Amino acid sequence: MPDPATIDELLRHIGLSERPAPDDDGLHTVHRAFLTHLAYDGITAQLGEHAPLAPAALIERTLSTGRGGYCFEINTILLTLLEALGFTMERRQGIVGPRSAFAEGQPTNHLALVATTAAGDRYICDAGWGEGPLDPMPLTAGTVAAGPLAWTIETEDGGAWWVGQHAWGSSPGFRFAAASAPLDAFAPHHERLASAPDSSFVTTLVIQQPTDDHIVTLRSRTLSRKGPDRDERTVLPDRDALASTLRDVFAIDPEALGADRVARLWGQACAQHEAFVSSTERGPAHRRSGSA
Repeated sequence: MPDPATIDELLRHIGLSERPAPDDDGLHTVHRAFLTHLAYDGITAQLGEHAPLAPAALIERTLSTGRGGYCFEINTILLTLLEALGFTMERRQGIVGPRSAFAEGQPTNHLALVATTAAGDRYICDAGWGEGPLDPMPLTAGTVAAGPLAWTIETEDGGAWWVGQHAWGSSPGFRFAAASAPLDAFAPHHERLASAPDSSFVTTLVIQQPTDDHIVTLRSRTLSRKGPDRDERTVLPDRDALASTLRDVFAIDPEALGADRVARLWGQACAQHEAFVSSTERGPAHRRSGSA
């Protein structure tokens, strides 16, 4: 567990000057501040910088660069913060994708979190989906609405849960297990997703930030804002535009990343974009999933 001073610094990084109580209001305050200030990003896989899921190192990276990371990384940071504030936290193995993915034998690709408040109320917490609500979702079957967006929560056989996504997301939802899992259970999945050549995190740069009424996504060179009343797309023209997008849209410091890393990200984003355009011109049968 990071020392108290580091936790307080992380709270200040997400705009909070005091430690919220481990109750419902405190959970909502921290969750919303965390998702508002830290973007979901797949930069680790893009740069080939896979490292173990060490909470202290991940928090230090956040404080020095503004990065949150992809699901295993950013949700590890969120769990560590909430646990330090007095919430009881559980990790759950999950699968983002179609609801049939578990039955089809697809492997874990998501670290889901369940938080329990001091009063015993249980919530789904998630900064690692990239498209979820800014507020935690009660761990109970039903519909959760946030402005014009909504998610469905359903139970499955064996005590698992399904979180269904609205029409403006890029995935239909995610399923997570009934049982909690230790951090080391995610290590092989983290290594696979962050380093395997066919991993979507390796093949495509993705950075996301949800809002109350739309989702902001950088996929390769394309910056989009998608929601019920918005469907905007801009193709970034050059490396400077990438750097300013990292800084101004996603609060990731390009100077802390370094010129070499930004240049590598830009080169890969250009290649990914060109491959997608080429596949589109050849038709859907040649299109590579996850590119933009």
